[in-house]
Amino acid sequence: MNSKTIARNTAWYGLENLIGFVTSLITSIAIARTLGPAKMGYIIYVTWITGIVANLGSVGIPATTRKYMAEFLGASDYATSRFIYIRTLFIQASVAAVATLFAVVWVMRDAPPDYRVAALLLVLSVWPTMTNSVPAQANVAAENLSANLPASLVSTATYFILTMLAVVLHWGVIGIAFAMFSMRVLDFLVRIIPTTRRILAWDPGSAQPLPHLRARMMSFAAQSVMGMLLTLVVWDRSELFLLKHLTPDIRQLSFYSVAFNLAERLLLFPTIFAAATGASILAQYGRDRTKLPAMTAASARYIALISIPIHAIAVPLAAPALLVLYGKQYIGALLVASVAPLLCLPKAFLGPIQSLFESVDRQKFFLITTVIASFVDIGVAWYLIPAHGALGACIGSGAAQITAVGLMWAIAIRQYRIQLPWSFILKVIAISAAASLAAYGVAFRLPPLGGLIGGAITAIVVFLALAYLLKMLEPEDCDRFKVISNACPPALAAPVNYLLDRFTRRMAPDSTAV
Repeated sequence: MNSKTIARNTAWYGLENLIGFVTSLITSIAIARTLGPAKMGYIIYVTWITGIVANLGSVGIPATTRKYMAEFLGASDYATSRFIYIRTLFIQASVAAVATLFAVVWVMRDAPPDYRVAALLLVLSVWPTMTNSVPAQANVAAENLSANLPASLVSTATYFILTMLAVVLHWGVIGIAFAMFSMRVLDFLVRIIPTTRRILAWDPGSAQPLPHLRARMMSFAAQSVMGMLLTLVVWDRSELFLLKHLTPDIRQLSFYSVAFNLAERLLLFPTIFAAATGASILAQYGRDRTKLPAMTAASARYIALISIPIHAIAVPLAAPALLVLYGKQYIGALLVASVAPLLCLPKAFLGPIQSLFESVDRQKFFLITTVIASFVDIGVAWYLIPAHGALGACIGSGAAQITAVGLMWAIAIRQYRIQLPWSFILKVIAISAAASLAAYGVAFRLPPLGGLIGGAITAIVVFLALAYLLKMLEPEDCDRFKVISNACPPALAAPVNYLLDRFTRRMAPDSTAV
């Protein structure tokens, strides 16, 4: 049951994120090439500040909606889930209105005249962004990630068209801000109307919360907000603030952002899987919480299979990819781009462990480890940025992520007896490292485009060959992947299943069998 649900949600969430990935990549490249690293640096900083305001309001209440709706839906209690949605939506909309009002007043008083209109558009988009988080998380709680796709399609298409017009017609910062404002408003409207209509159709029952539910929800929301404040330091590139104030070269913000953006796009596939798995982990708490450790370990297994090869192979290909996509004006970001894939890798393993802590109401573990990682981030970045600029910021971020994720998994393994498949993970690391070295041997001998293509092909061939020779997959892996392949048309399912069998280790026959 869980395998089919995770597979279905992975497909829907994957389609949604893949569309956003392609669109954001194209628009970011167009903007970066048009503005150059100097002008781009200031825009990145302003956009980052605006994003913080929206993100701070997109946790707490929405995370509470996801956690408790999933718990009660897992127990088939639709009346309580309906009550939770209505109550949290109203509270979130009210908080968003207050936050937006204060932001508008601040912009009108303090924003530079040349950026006032653009800043006003960005802060006005805070309300739909914050409010939109509740219906989005309600769909996740219902393990119905396909319901989030229409809004993403419409808003992404709108943003893409308006951004490209702003670049071609030289609308500047105002054009980019208007594109973002339009995207967020449409995303909100297309998502909230059908989601609310569907949930209101559920049987309201007595429409009264269970005893102590309010206290649990308030405690969880407060912990989520605190977690988000810490997340801003460790996970949301707080190094941009230090770069802005510790280095006189504004281009370092662009170098860091461009390189780290490329690396974080590698998280697309593990993030898709982690989100789908996380929804099932939260719901599983209401079904049978004894299976949570096994689900979490299985999630780590498949995230390792997806993310470790991608990030390892990206190391030798990052520099040629950056030159091909962004041009020689970003040559100062080559070293940062080369180390960023490995430093971003720990983030791939954050989703399952965070969902586990949320499901069992132990967010304190997330908070404690993130506090420790925050000090690591600020300390390392503060020390390295003055001399090394963007590279120092990248190392600080990577050190913090390694610290946070490592401590979280160590706590979970001890507290919940999670048994990670270490031999499998080591096998994936060894095969990925060999493929990465092979890619490097080709890429550094060729010009950027040839090195990118030739290195990628070489890495894929070496990885698949070693995976076949070493029989990377276990029978249980093969069975789970066939859940996905068997949902495809027979013409596609048959060859995929054949390949899965070739990469799977065969179990030794039972010697006791007669």
